[in-house]
Amino acid sequence: MRNNVVFNPKTYPLLNLINDIDTGNIALPDLQRPFVWNSTKVRDLVDSLYKGLPVGIIILWEISEPTRYRKINLNNKREPRFLVIDGQQRLTSLFSIIKNQEIVNKNFKKVKLRISFNPIKEKFEVRNAAIERDPEWIPDISAVFHNDIYSFINRYLSKLKSRLVENSISKERIAVNIERVKNILNYTFSVLELSSELDPEEVSEIFVRINSKGKPLNQSDFILTLMAVYWEEGRKEIEEFCELSRKIPEGNKPTSFNIININPNPEQLVRTIVGYSFLRGRLKYAYLILKGRDFENKTISEGMRKRNFEIFGDGHQKALNLTNWHDFIKIIQSAGFVNEKLIRSKIAFFVSYTLYLLGKYKFKLPYKDLEKMIKKWFVFSLITQRYTGSPESVIERDLSLFRDESNFVQKLEEIIKSELTEDYWSITLPQKLISSSTQNHAYLIYLASLVYNDSYVLFSDIKLRDYLNPLLKTKKKTIDVHHIFPRNYLRKQGIADMKEINQAANLIYIEYKNNIHIRDKSPKEYWPVLTKNLTFPEKQEILKKYDLPGNFWELNYAEFLKERRDLMSKRIMNYFQRL
Repeated sequence: MRNNVVFNPKTYPLLNLINDIDTGNIALPDLQRPFVWNSTKVRDLVDSLYKGLPVGIIILWEISEPTRYRKINLNNKREPRFLVIDGQQRLTSLFSIIKNQEIVNKNFKKVKLRISFNPIKEKFEVRNAAIERDPEWIPDISAVFHNDIYSFINRYLSKLKSRLVENSISKERIAVNIERVKNILNYTFSVLELSSELDPEEVSEIFVRINSKGKPLNQSDFILTLMAVYWEEGRKEIEEFCELSRKIPEGNKPTSFNIININPNPEQLVRTIVGYSFLRGRLKYAYLILKGRDFENKTISEGMRKRNFEIFGDGHQKALNLTNWHDFIKIIQSAGFVNEKLIRSKIAFFVSYTLYLLGKYKFKLPYKDLEKMIKKWFVFSLITQRYTGSPESVIERDLSLFRDESNFVQKLEEIIKSELTEDYWSITLPQKLISSSTQNHAYLIYLASLVYNDSYVLFSDIKLRDYLNPLLKTKKKTIDVHHIFPRNYLRKQGIADMKEINQAANLIYIEYKNNIHIRDKSPKEYWPVLTKNLTFPEKQEILKKYDLPGNFWELNYAEFLKERRDLMSKRIMNYFQRL
């Protein structure tokens, strides 16, 4: 890095910056991450501009020759003069709003940001259906920037009519507030222009230093930044892999699109690649490794950087290999996880993918042995919530086991055996099922165990596997989640707390027609009706298949919940042991 000053401080009104984006004069360097802000952050940004509050410095890099870049304005083909090094989220948000243009978000989808304004209350909000119906609101402030302001104000006031009488605010004040929205265009930004003499490596260093302060980027973003400088093709391949996983492929060409609808993001793939390549769970170490850091003598060298990028490239090729990806997906699916919504921890998914690659390539396990081990480890990591809290330290510890020639299966089995004790199955797991959330990790594993057992929806010819399949759209409206002890029945018993009513142990999938028939009857009333055509052995088999206590209709609600949680836990245990 140069010792002299390499930037030029300037000020620009927002309108100038937006127009430069519109014409293509300002774009994004490839080292930038995607647009990741949610609508609430965009709303708060507009509110700050309206109130004249500081919103930070913009840093631009002047380029003197063509380089790799990304467009903010998707409709412009002009070569840019400046690239945004800091301020991407702010400028992209404001461009979409002020020019009423689509932008590309982190899921590779085109979106148009919609922010609403209430001139009476001087309040900004993310547009919603209620705002659309309320004449007090301007549903989309883009209209303020695209119309004659005086005509726009008159149309707005004519819509209010009687509400002006109800509110103490005057027409003049309303007009002033709307004009203040348009005057956002005159908001003055402080801009630092980096010299065109800087090369991409120097700019990437500036980018990392800037984003290491305040609210930092993910460590994976820094790794992707290095890739943008040293291996652009590899970064593009990661992004394309992520993008194609979200699109149904055309024709017969295979892509990363998959049967359980897992949509990876670049960070998750980077984590897998780093884990496989360097046996590292902490991505900050991987960033230093790719910079060329030698941890023994604490020096950075060009030779080390090239060698480490070659190792990273090998892991990259294996992680993005479609055969590996789909074989791993099939393993997860065969364990009962037919829908990504059943997978509470995506980190557990990608750590398991790392272990799959290690087992296949570095330990050369036979496929059947590898399949069995990966299934067990994946479910184990979900059951125990292994990668919640401080996941990187746990991943680092797990991967460190394989830095020598350790027995792959033996090491993983030892960890599993040490944690899944008899007390875990009989005491800890039933406690984990005390939840009213259908996203509870233990409940989701219970559903996966039913799928693994090829179970049907209660009193139906529809398999739970088919109902949960994200790619099958048929028959879904015919299935309902039934409260075994119905809500209204419990209310009549004095149980009004919805968290208590909606306990996971009180839920079961059933056909809608049967749920309607049950309504608010007690189990003692409806169960004999639903099972009247069954023999006694068939009735007993139904209770066993759906983990219902043998005489559940005779139990009080608290007793029922405890007994069913125990039965659900036993099913999960048996399911895990069968894996």
